[in-house]
Amino acid sequence: MRTMGLRATTLSPGIALTTTTVAAPLNVLMIVVDDMRPEPGCYGARQFTRGRLRGLAGSILVVLLILCAPPMEGALELARPFQDHTVLQADKPMPVWGTTVPGAEVRVSLGTRRQTTTAAADGTWQVEFAPVEASNDPIELRVSSGKERVTRSDLVFGEVWIASGQSNMRWMLKDCATGKETISASSDKGLRLFDFQGRLHPSGTKYPREFLLGLNSNNYYETKGWEAASPKSTPTFSGVAYFFGQRLRTDLEIPVGIIHLAVGGTPMEAHMPKSAFERDDTLRPLLREWWKNPSYPQWCRERAALNLAKWLPDPPKGQEPPHPFGPGFLWEAGIEPLIPFPVRGVIWYQGESNATVDGGGGAPVPKNVNRSKLEALITSWRRAWADQKLPIYFVQLPGLNRNWPLFREMQLEVARSVPNTGMAVTIDLGHPSNVHPKHKKPVGMRLAHLALAHAYRQRVQCGGPRLLNVDREARMIRLHFDRDVRAASGEDVRGFKIAGHDRLFHRARALVRGKTVEVSSTIVTSPAALRYGWSGFPDCNLVDSGGTPASPFRTDRWLTGAAAPKFTP
Repeated sequence: MRTMGLRATTLSPGIALTTTTVAAPLNVLMIVVDDMRPEPGCYGARQFTRGRLRGLAGSILVVLLILCAPPMEGALELARPFQDHTVLQADKPMPVWGTTVPGAEVRVSLGTRRQTTTAAADGTWQVEFAPVEASNDPIELRVSSGKERVTRSDLVFGEVWIASGQSNMRWMLKDCATGKETISASSDKGLRLFDFQGRLHPSGTKYPREFLLGLNSNNYYETKGWEAASPKSTPTFSGVAYFFGQRLRTDLEIPVGIIHLAVGGTPMEAHMPKSAFERDDTLRPLLREWWKNPSYPQWCRERAALNLAKWLPDPPKGQEPPHPFGPGFLWEAGIEPLIPFPVRGVIWYQGESNATVDGGGGAPVPKNVNRSKLEALITSWRRAWADQKLPIYFVQLPGLNRNWPLFREMQLEVARSVPNTGMAVTIDLGHPSNVHPKHKKPVGMRLAHLALAHAYRQRVQCGGPRLLNVDREARMIRLHFDRDVRAASGEDVRGFKIAGHDRLFHRARALVRGKTVEVSSTIVTSPAALRYGWSGFPDCNLVDSGGTPASPFRTDRWLTGAAAPKFTP
């Protein structure tokens, strides 16, 4: 509620001026001038006598009631998602909300449909329209309150997805392997982009304290609003998100909107609400002084401590450091203001900062720790949208000479066990030393295939070959997949290793027979375990008929603290 607090100013000895403003829309200004001369015994007495009341009344010189101007202009505002060119989610109830003068009547028109409501005591208001089908026909959103009017034009109903994560989701289209030719042909009014970019990009920089003092979750992100895809808007947009949206747009032939919120280097912790930490005994301690908490991702807290070097010695009392690596920061900055704007689902590309202890080539983080975080993130997003079936599709970390096998296995297990999730396998799209591989089009396409197959029930092959069970024989291990498999490009299958009870793994020969693969080695006469693609940057090439790779996996449980998936013996 917008009010002027009570203020008193002594003009001269014995004279006081008090002003107050009654809650809008009355906007009454009251001025009371009193000579403040007390009648003996009047102040502090338990009751007023008639004489004291006469004395008090006689002390009042002037009482004025002045009707002021109408409510302050600019009080009527729409929530962040509602801009010109917005894509509204089809086939779901559509809330429209914002703020205005407390108690004011608000009239909302969405196309030809109308709703009226009254703003609450804090000035917030919300209406809800029934679901409508997707359409390429633009409509207007008109909102009025008192004499104020707000109009948004060229809105369409279609499919809306959120794209988030860290730098590989943030990786701009212009820097992708096929970026230049894609940008030149990117004009499409039916594909619309809502790009959020952070004002602080984590780097090897000490940020000025004055800059940090003015930075918070309310002003961290900057955006130009919704824009149609074009050579002007696509170059700096996420490459993965663009290719994902482009494929949906081509197949669905309806408007598609992508809301992009990724920030480079960020841990999972930054993208979920603090309530998710408070509900989990494992995560709760991470809220305490995260920038120096040894349990927080090491690379993130060390980089943050550098960025905040001029802040931390003298922080404002009770104020947390404003940094995108902090727990819940990006949630509060980007996701929370979108709620309850309906979306179809989420695509997620993150894990590099969480996979290893040092965020680089160090030891892996215990698998159970990262699984708890990823599942908490999924749960919190679904809880926020009150949709336990909200589709969330994520990218398995690609090949890189880092200790990522356990993190990849964790992602595979989550995709298998958490309903309405899916994983795009990208083991074939990595680079031995570059954490930012440039081939982003296949990544976006594989995410789109997951969405088309599961969210839209189209007959699209997706996800790569799935291992169903394992048979162990005297000299061989036989693998059963859910579909026909082959070697990429007609080559021999590579990437398999088997071990006996000595736990020493040796390169193995793989023979493909439709949906089965028979793996053996002349060195291992009694195989006990098998691994496929189990290294940082593996040489592996098992794919399905469409060329989508199989995920790395293992059948043993020999790694400390890392249980393998259970397959039928």
